[in-house]
Amino acid sequence: MKKILFMIFLAFSLTGCVNVNPYILTKGQTSLDLTNNRGVALFTLKVDNSGGGRLFLSSFMAREVNQYKPYNTLGVFSLPLMPENYSAIDNLYFCSVVLGSGIYRLDSFNGMVNPFFAMPPALKIDKIFDIYPNKINYLGRLHFSNLNTQSVFTSLNSIEDTSEQDILKFKEIFPVLKDKQISRDSFY
Repeated sequence: MKKILFMIFLAFSLTGCVNVNPYILTKGQTSLDLTNNRGVALFTLKVDNSGGGRLFLSSFMAREVNQYKPYNTLGVFSLPLMPENYSAIDNLYFCSVVLGSGIYRLDSFNGMVNPFFAMPPALKIDKIFDIYPNKINYLGRLHFSNLNTQSVFTSLNSIEDTSEQDILKFKEIFPVLKDKQISRDSFY
């Protein structure tokens, strides 16, 4: 038994219990490196749960779109959503993506309604966005309504521009953005 516990402890200490993903902003982040043509896209996500249980999102998927690169060299990014990304007061997820400049497709959000016995739903999005070098852009609020817990996929309802309130909240949640210029852009 001691050997098993030691192996588990060793695995966590060598890999790290908390993995910092270089493709998202974190609350404790003190600097933002936008060298090498990197940029940031910010957006919020709201899911109306009129049926009761709250959706616990764990990650979202972004894929690189580039007609000049071979298919097997395109980047696929599974980006985690930390608890600090969710605001229970607003019922909003605050999402960030830090990537090299280019065109990307936001594919889906993954999570659970009931973490123990439910089938994991996916919020299907399929929207394109741009990352501009050395720029931080707010893209909008993705709105999903009437989460159907019986279905695996729920589709996007609308995209709204709520930049004034969302940008202020982004600067509050992520102090690294406090003194940064944030421009407005949109999904397409």
